[in-house]
Amino acid sequence: MKDISVEELAKIVGTPEDKILSQMKEAGLNQTLASDLVTDQDKKILLNFLKGQQGKYSKTISLKRKKPAESAVKQTTIAIKRKKAKTSGAEEDIRDDSKRIDFEKIEKKRIEGEEFKKSEEERRQKESEKKVSVKRRAKPSQTVVKRTKPSVAPKVIEKKKKVQKDKVVISKKELKELEGEEFLSKEEGKITEHRFEKPAEFVSKNVKVPETITVSDLAKEISIKSSEVVKKLMDMGVMATVNQTLDQDTAILVTEEMGHKAEPAQEELAEDKLDELVSYEGTQEPRNPVISVLGHVDHGKTTLLDTIRNSNVTNQEEGGITQKIGAYQTETKYGNMTFIDTPGHAAFSEVRARGANSTDIVILVVAADDGLQPQTEEAISHANAAEVPIIVAVNKIDLEGSDIERVKNELSSKELVPDDWGGNTQFIPVSALKGDGVDSLLEAVSLEAEVLELKSYHQGPAHGIVLDSSIEKGKGAVATVLVQEGTLEIGDMMLVGEQTKKIRSLMDENSVSLKSAGPSVPVLISGLDLPPKAGEDFVVVTSEKMAKEISTERSKKARETKLARQQITNLESLFDSEFTNTKTLNLLIKSDTYGSLEAILGSLKNFESEEVKLNVVHDSVGGINTNDVNLAMTTNSSIIGFNVRADSPSKKLAESESINISYYGIIYDLLDGVKEIIEGELEPEIKEEILGTAEVKDTFKSPKFGLIAGSMVIEGTIKVNQFVRVIRDDIVIFEGLLDSLRRFKDEASEVQTGTECGIGIENYSDVKVGDKIEVFDKKEIRRTLG
Repeated sequence: MKDISVEELAKIVGTPEDKILSQMKEAGLNQTLASDLVTDQDKKILLNFLKGQQGKYSKTISLKRKKPAESAVKQTTIAIKRKKAKTSGAEEDIRDDSKRIDFEKIEKKRIEGEEFKKSEEERRQKESEKKVSVKRRAKPSQTVVKRTKPSVAPKVIEKKKKVQKDKVVISKKELKELEGEEFLSKEEGKITEHRFEKPAEFVSKNVKVPETITVSDLAKEISIKSSEVVKKLMDMGVMATVNQTLDQDTAILVTEEMGHKAEPAQEELAEDKLDELVSYEGTQEPRNPVISVLGHVDHGKTTLLDTIRNSNVTNQEEGGITQKIGAYQTETKYGNMTFIDTPGHAAFSEVRARGANSTDIVILVVAADDGLQPQTEEAISHANAAEVPIIVAVNKIDLEGSDIERVKNELSSKELVPDDWGGNTQFIPVSALKGDGVDSLLEAVSLEAEVLELKSYHQGPAHGIVLDSSIEKGKGAVATVLVQEGTLEIGDMMLVGEQTKKIRSLMDENSVSLKSAGPSVPVLISGLDLPPKAGEDFVVVTSEKMAKEISTERSKKARETKLARQQITNLESLFDSEFTNTKTLNLLIKSDTYGSLEAILGSLKNFESEEVKLNVVHDSVGGINTNDVNLAMTTNSSIIGFNVRADSPSKKLAESESINISYYGIIYDLLDGVKEIIEGELEPEIKEEILGTAEVKDTFKSPKFGLIAGSMVIEGTIKVNQFVRVIRDDIVIFEGLLDSLRRFKDEASEVQTGTECGIGIENYSDVKVGDKIEVFDKKEIRRTLG
């Protein structure tokens, strides 16, 4: 790792420059300016210092009582360092931790104190006839001392000067306590001692931890020093500074590790009042069913929907596979139905889960010639988790090798028992390509919908779910949403995610403009600032003020959570790189839709290894712009575009700065491309292949080649410019390179078994008769991810 400046180090770890410089000075490093360079060794020293830091010890001042023989009045003594002079005639050099005591000044104050004492005694004698004197007595373990000469001038004590670094000021109350006097209650006449005692036992606290909290604030909550919290975090493997922000889980964990009880704080948020913004009047009315089509990749889901809708979506898809969620409303002879088409690839697990959660009925498409597959099982799990009824469409019955009974057997093991076997699941044989059985499938869906008695409010503010989002040219951020309650209209104020915006337009799946959309209707909306996250709920609000308060709250929460994770990750990455051989591969990913981006990020988690760590620097929806290229330059990242392209300025900048941009249209190819990049970063596996062995029969010196071993090849083939080992008594004593091979006086490239030859080994001359020379080759084998 290259050297960096103190200023850059401070930015990486999120600590002020002066704090870093102070810590480096305490660690014994020589850096004094922000521009000074920090080497790898300096970073290791700093890290070891931070781990071993126990907190600063404060300077203590002890107050002791003098013996009666030394003085009649007990004086304040300061624990100072005394050093005897080297010569016998030298005076004692008495110093405190920072400055010499002025003896002349002390003597002057002592004389003033004596004068003040005399005046006080005369005053007390005059008042003795009017007041009752109080006899003072010492503690049983103490000796009673008569008052004679005060050691500290009372005038100075009464002024109570501020404590400086090199001075200590004692109050009058403390002086009396030192002199053996005890404070008496005038009303009760009892002796009362004033003491402060340290708690004898550990006190466990109950701490309410917010979603984010700094290390210093957490230390205050549990009443300990911040350095102790930092030390505990380091013991737990979390690198953090005093001003670092911790997420809630980390803060709760470290609090419990320190013996206290912690629980998440229930903050009163504006979002809790969201229900007040949405209210419905009247009665619920019947609505159309929403059906999700799930199944394994290439089992014919989209082809089946094309047949139902009389459309041709399949031919428009990249690679002939569905890679994003689609929502369509279709008019059938059984009434209007809304279908949600989901991708079947393994990477789109979250998209399928979202489709199942936002639907009323699931059509599970299974190919009759392929049977039960991994994504088929996953779809069943999603439907069961969402408690949605399943109708099985056994597709491709027109192909050779199709076996409906096999499909029924396999699905019955997953608790989907056919109704003709006495179960509750409808199995409908269909051919999506020819249209056979499609009408029966729609009839089965209609019957299931009637049983469910689907109803919702048609009047009132709309709310529903975001199915997917993207950025379109000329429209900006758009989102496909499914209305679940109420009616959505153009101009409505919508709260979705971290933004509150007015709806600019409504369009159906055929890009036809709509004025409104009721329950169970999927629409494409525009007017947003950013593409919202797929799966987020949206709601139409009447109070714009409260809606913006909620969106601001959400934005702040997301920003703090992200910052807390980034800060700790950056600090850990900085120090981990010093002690491990892990390589970091930085990626910047841009996608056409949020659902695709979600699938890519989820799949990349499976590629990490002990040697290569994937770090997604930035991910978002939309085309590649100059900001993305600049970020890639700063972080040394590779840019990956999925169904998006870079604009002209971005292309020119990337070419001039040698930034690699990879474009992909199919998720298989993208994952294979990233896998190939990771495998290229892995250290190759070295495999040795033994070529031959020769036994040394004699040795002689050559003025040109040095020591030559006259040998007989006893096994394999001896080749020049290969690796060799010298073996003596079955022990390897040297390993090097064979740089000379001769057959008699002629140079040879190789010598076969049973042939004599002369062998010269580079930079080695200790070959003896009877040694064996083993010749081998090293081959690098490219490593792959499992």
